[in-house]
Amino acid sequence: MTGTLFALKLRLFRNGPHNERAFSLAAGLVLAALVAAGSVAASRGVIDEGWIAVALTVWGGMWVFGPLAQPRHEPSVISREWLRGYPLPPWRLARALSWTELLGVGPLITLACLSSLVILAAPRDPAAVASAVGALVAQLYLLVWAGKTVAALMAWLLQTRAGMTMAATQTAIMLAVSFAGWVPIAAWLAPRLGEGDTTITLGRLPAQVIDVLAALPTGWGYRAALAARDGAGFGTALLPLAALLAAGALLHLGWIALTARALRRPPRRAAPQRPAVPGRPLSLPFIGPQVSAVVSRELATWLRDPARGVELRSAWLTPLLMAGIIALTGWSWALPFVGPSAAVFGGMVAINTYALDGTALWQLVTTPGAARADVRGRMVAWALLFGVPSLALAAVLWAATGSPAGGAAVGGAIAAAAAACALAPLLALVMPAVGTDARDRVYPGQQAGDPTGAQMTIFSLVLPAAFLPGVIGAVSGGSPWVTVLSGILLAGTVLYATPALTVRLLQRRGTSLLDAMAARDAAVLRAPARRAERQR
Repeated sequence: MTGTLFALKLRLFRNGPHNERAFSLAAGLVLAALVAAGSVAASRGVIDEGWIAVALTVWGGMWVFGPLAQPRHEPSVISREWLRGYPLPPWRLARALSWTELLGVGPLITLACLSSLVILAAPRDPAAVASAVGALVAQLYLLVWAGKTVAALMAWLLQTRAGMTMAATQTAIMLAVSFAGWVPIAAWLAPRLGEGDTTITLGRLPAQVIDVLAALPTGWGYRAALAARDGAGFGTALLPLAALLAAGALLHLGWIALTARALRRPPRRAAPQRPAVPGRPLSLPFIGPQVSAVVSRELATWLRDPARGVELRSAWLTPLLMAGIIALTGWSWALPFVGPSAAVFGGMVAINTYALDGTALWQLVTTPGAARADVRGRMVAWALLFGVPSLALAAVLWAATGSPAGGAAVGGAIAAAAAACALAPLLALVMPAVGTDARDRVYPGQQAGDPTGAQMTIFSLVLPAAFLPGVIGAVSGGSPWVTVLSGILLAGTVLYATPALTVRLLQRRGTSLLDAMAARDAAVLRAPARRAERQR
């Protein structure tokens, strides 16, 4: 059974989409190579080896918190939905399926990262190297099953409204730590950066910090490798290895139990949790009734759809948590930049709205002249939910802190909000992540599509837009009002040019997109393009 599932997963890797997997592999190997290079420098005394403990802790933390960033996506390549109903005991099937989870991009790049343990122990002797190899394997075993078990546990919790709130909170914490967790370290290294002093002091980390990192499960392998290298005794190196294997085995059994439970549970049909009643029409100035109707629909959908609800909560909470992290450091001048960050997060969570709406798109396709109102209505709804709050957050924090970089933050928030507002519906048409139809979705943990590629795309487009006004302001002399004005001009340009392109794309691809929703396969969208190329 295990061999058959391994062969199935290899075929899925070989015949499935490769773009996102190849990007993740390349980026991950680059980061792992940086950690390995740092361990070489640490073994030669160039840098403090405590920084390797920091890097390994961050890497292990991404295994634990990474699944929380996408709580509504199926974490396994082989979906459990395919195996439900097989005439095999669920526990046996889950146990055989568990070993296939060790085959993937994540374990491979983590193996490359953990090679730093062997590099640290290499100067000692072959026995120390053998112990470091054992620490590498045991640490990898723990991290893989920690990540897989967290993902399976979240898929179970997301079946309840309380679980949705918990998932959104944990996602926000993970994103806030990922995007602002470096600020306390940077504030320690360059405490006067806000005053224009770029002096960086890269010294030894406090011994207490290293002891805490080594005491965490993500640092047990590091502690075992250093104990073997320093000749601390066989028992000192063996205890962390035993703890890694024991904790990994418990997590492995937990994943098997959760998967077996999911395989025993019959599929559920969607049932409305509250009746759909007509709401009061929304009246907005300078907006026609068709666009106002779309805005009302979008606002109601963001509050009702479980898949969008998790994203909405996390997008609102993440900037506030980031502000809390930054406020604890001496970098109060950086607080206004939370505003542009909020616009970036808002764009990332709104990247898949057309695919999340599913086959309800037929109403838009069959209504003449509805495309323009739909695109503009989605943009206005995004501006109300994310754009205006991000601008207000940047302006309030600028006024509260008196930051010299406040003008750059407000100008960046204006430009980032406009770019995200215009690009989110466009990329939702260009890169839809098709999954379970909205009428069949009961909770976000179901297959609602994986928009990671589109999220990375809009992140790479909106983030430069957030920095551009600050660059223009610095070149022009540093006036905050010039920076704000440049942000307004950039926002006006983007909002003028992009919606017309989105409307034309929706009119041209609407029918194909609806077919993809009905077939639940985004490959349907690529078929007409391939036929057109063959005809040429």
